[in-house]
Formats: sequence, C-alpha cells, structure tokens
Amino acid sequence: MNFLYPIFTEQTECQDCYKCIRQCPVKAIRVEDGHAMVIPELCIMCGRCVIHCPAKAKHVRDDLARTKQLFSLKPRVIASLAPSFASEFPDYTKDQLIYALKQLGFHGVSETAIGADLVSAQIAKDLSAAAKNKDGQKLFISSACPSCVEFIKHFMSDYTQYITDRSSPLLAHSRFIKATFGDDTGIVFIGPCIAKKREADVWKTIDAALTFNDLRKWLNREGITPGSLKVNTEQHDFIPFRAGKGAYYPVGGGMIESCKKYNPLSHVRTMAITGIEEIRSALEGLKNEELKEPLFLEVLACEGGCVNGPGTGSSSSLAMRNVRIGEYAETADDTLDEQVLSSVSDLTGTLPVIQQVKKKHSEDEIRFALRSVGKYTRADELNCASCGYDTCRLFAEAMLDNRAEKTMCVSYMRKLAQKKANGLIRAIPGGVVIADSGLKIVECNSNFAALMGSDIVEMYDAKPGLEGADLTKIIPFYRFFADVLAVNGPDVIEREVRAGKKIFHVSVFAIEKEEAAGAVIEDITAPQIQKHRIVTQAKKVIDKNLSVVQKIAFLLGENAAESESILNSIIDSFSDDGGDDE
Repeated sequence: MNFLYPIFTEQTECQDCYKCIRQCPVKAIRVEDGHAMVIPELCIMCGRCVIHCPAKAKHVRDDLARTKQLFSLKPRVIASLAPSFASEFPDYTKDQLIYALKQLGFHGVSETAIGADLVSAQIAKDLSAAAKNKDGQKLFISSACPSCVEFIKHFMSDYTQYITDRSSPLLAHSRFIKATFGDDTGIVFIGPCIAKKREADVWKTIDAALTFNDLRKWLNREGITPGSLKVNTEQHDFIPFRAGKGAYYPVGGGMIESCKKYNPLSHVRTMAITGIEEIRSALEGLKNEELKEPLFLEVLACEGGCVNGPGTGSSSSLAMRNVRIGEYAETADDTLDEQVLSSVSDLTGTLPVIQQVKKKHSEDEIRFALRSVGKYTRADELNCASCGYDTCRLFAEAMLDNRAEKTMCVSYMRKLAQKKANGLIRAIPGGVVIADSGLKIVECNSNFAALMGSDIVEMYDAKPGLEGADLTKIIPFYRFFADVLAVNGPDVIEREVRAGKKIFHVSVFAIEKEEAAGAVIEDITAPQIQKHRIVTQAKKVIDKNLSVVQKIAFLLGENAAESESILNSIIDSFSDDGGDDE
C-alpha cells in the first residue's frame, strides 16, 4: 500500500523564505512557483525542515487513523515505546504512561530498547571478532539511525560498505515481538523520530509509527492526563520485561555504553557523532586502510541524540533530557539474559536506498545559469546564501537540476526591481526625485535635472541619478520633504511653488515613513504643461458638475446642455492641437 510521504508541504502556507533549504543538510528541496517541496528520493527525513519552517508549512504525516484501524484488524496491537519517553513525558511515571496507552486501545507496551539491547549484543560480538582479525575491516559505522543510513547511502556512498549490516533497534524489536506474541500481532512505534515512519513503510513487521507529538495530541483529544490516571503498578508494566542498558540509546554515546555491557571492546576504538554536518566532517577523508585498530562510529542524525528528535515537543533543556535518560537507564539491568538474546535469529537489514546519480554540469552550463541571474564575473558571485545554497555555483547547479528558480536570488531580484523602478522613473514626463531621511538624493531622472537648471544637468551628466547629492542645495522647497519624512508628518504634500520665472507644481509623498520620500515636479509655465492642465481642469469641472446638471436639467433646459458643450469644445480644441499630450 502506498502512503503519503512522511514529510510534505502545505503550499498555501509556504512563504518563499527558503529557510528549509538553508537548514536541509542535503538540499532535498525543490522550489516550484515559489513553493518549497520535499524531494522524497533525496530526503533523509532528519526533520530539520519541519523544525525550522517559520510558517509551519512543513508537516509530518499523521498515522493516527492508520493506528486506530489496526485495533480492528489485528487480534492485539503492541506499542513499541522508545526509551526517550523518559525525557519527553516527565510528568508521567512509567506505569502511568503504559496505562494511558492501554486506555487508548493498545494490548500492551514494550520497550524499543529491547531491540537496542539485541543489536548491542550482536555489534559487541562483531567488533570483538574484528579486533582479533588483524587483516580484516577496520571501520564500522552504526546502522541504528535510519536517517544516517539514508544519508551515507545517498550522499557518501563510498562509506556504505562500512555500515554494519545490523537492523535498527525498532526492526530488531518488532521481530522479537512477532516471535514472542505471534505474527498476527500489530506493532506501532512511538518515539521522537520521523524516519521511523519510513521504516514502517518499508518493513512489513512494523505496522505504523507515531511521534511523541502525535501521542501527545492523541492523549489530549481523549482527555487523558497524569492526574486522571489511577494506576496499580503491579498490573501495568512493560511486556514481556524491561530492557537493559539499551535504554541509553537516545543520547550520544548511549549505543557504545550499551555495547560495552556485553563486551568491554578491548582494542576497539569508539566514537559518538551527532548531527549530519558533524558526521559528514568526520567521514570525509577517513580511510579504512589507514586504521590500525577497529574504529566503531556511533552516528545519530539529530544533534544531541534522539532526545532532540523532530518528533519531540519537550521544552526541557537538552542537558535535562540527557539527565532524565541517564536516571531512567540506571534503573535497568545491564544486559538481557542469553535466552532472550538467542530468541531473535535475524538481526540483519538496513534501509534499502536507491542511490540517485547526481548529474554533472559543465562549466559552460554553470556559467550560463549564473549569467541568467546577473552574475557575469566571480565578483558578482556574492555567496550570500539567501537562496538557501552556500554558494552561487551550487545555486546555479540547483537551477540546472530544476530544483531552484531565478526568483530565489535576492541580489538578482533587487537588481531587477531597481531596473524596473529606474525605467519607470526615466519614462515619467515630469521631474522625479527620491531622497532619504538625510535629504540626500537616492535617485532622480533627467527631467528633474533639466527643471533645476543647466548646472544640475551637468552634474547629472557626470553622475546619472545624482545619488548622494544634497537635496537642500538643489531645490528651494526641500522643506516639503522634511515635513513628509517627519514622525507625524503628512503622507502627501501638493503645492505650487514659484522659482524665478517658473512655477512648479510639486507633489511630495512618503515612500517609507521617516526613511524615504519622493516627488513629482511639473513646470506649469511650460506651454505643453499649461495646455494639459487646462484640459485636466476642464475635465474636473465636468465631473464635479455633471450630477448637479442632471438633477436640475429640467430647470436649465438647453442652457445646461450648452454649458457642457462649451466645456467639451475647450477640451477637444486642445486635444486636437498636437494630439500627444496625454
């Protein structure tokens, strides 16, 4: 059965901020018509886009309906509860949360950490064997985190061979549950991870996956709170038993700690790395053949570990969450007994990934894409990352891959807007000038310079636009700008001002209050302007009096019609004389 991909975008909420691209460690985002969409075949489901989307446009698939359906399809449904519940629901005791899940309809609750213990025991055995084999493989990368598995297989494929072929704790636990309670048992994972939804889509032994956020919403809908639960602790506990130190898995280094309970790992070096960027940095340049002793890398996609996963909603500090996990794990036994360890025969299997071959673009193609956004030289490549990509060249490659649009480039859009604005300013027949709060010219057209006199024209020829020129030394009516830019000043000032033999009609208006103002200036003594103003005034007379004329037409009779005819003849006479004034 095909399900909606675990992460999707609500297009009506996406606001062209591209923050998801900036946050995505693998740039698995395609922008279409300004909307940022997840590319499923590239996404590693780390959930960064969901966490950091300011508009909350990135959503996680809700599998609650799928989970409730299982209650009627399976004879029993067991919740596989991630050990990070101890940090996520500190207001619940272990027994209360188990009872609450039973109230929701689960047959029982089992710890995912049991699977973690099974994996730890096997990894400890594998590493001990590697330490004895002097000529064998030396580099080993954990497979516990599905996001890390996808990341390495997709984007650092040279290291795929070093990923341990051991199932994730969830997959190991689901196989254990099936072996213990029967193949007809439904299994629903509940934890901090979005990537577990992909595991549920891939592995038949896992029926559904809920995040802690999903569970919290469900409990709220049902009105279940710690205060509403009266629990007999002897009747509500994990089935079939509690896990061992696999409960440490949610924190960085927790897997290594658990493995060492099964074997001290003598002559094996271990390292815990959290966060995709840190994992990338740690692996780049690392060579198996240069290692003298086995090196086991415990890798987790979320910085700080699973306790900081995208499916969590706890407001506690990361340090406090780590403390709570430690306190909970300390109450567990160190290991599972041998009978349990031998109960699951299959502990293999990592997420299958179809590697996407990245298309290589020629230098000519990249330069062509860069030129399309106004970047003709290296100096034009600002690498500002406002588009979401670290460099302009990466952005160009994304455009060539149809993952990005030209409009994502802020510098390109700013230049485009400036060109359009400048074009409009130059096309306006009157004088146009824009000034900042310091009354310095930001932009003006040649008509403005011509109105101000030959000296200003010479200045304009030397520096088109007169950017930075002092407006107070160019126009005598600069006070209108100061008034409009004032805190409580008017938005628009219209005046007729005499300057020598000329009379200017000046319209000063606020562009950005207290920051910038503009003005349109006309020389109304010029013959062409005079004619235009007579026509405009005649039209205003007609517009203002037409309704009145209609109301008293029966009194005025032919006189009203004659008045209108005379006014129209004035307009026509001027309009016909030249015909290009409007």
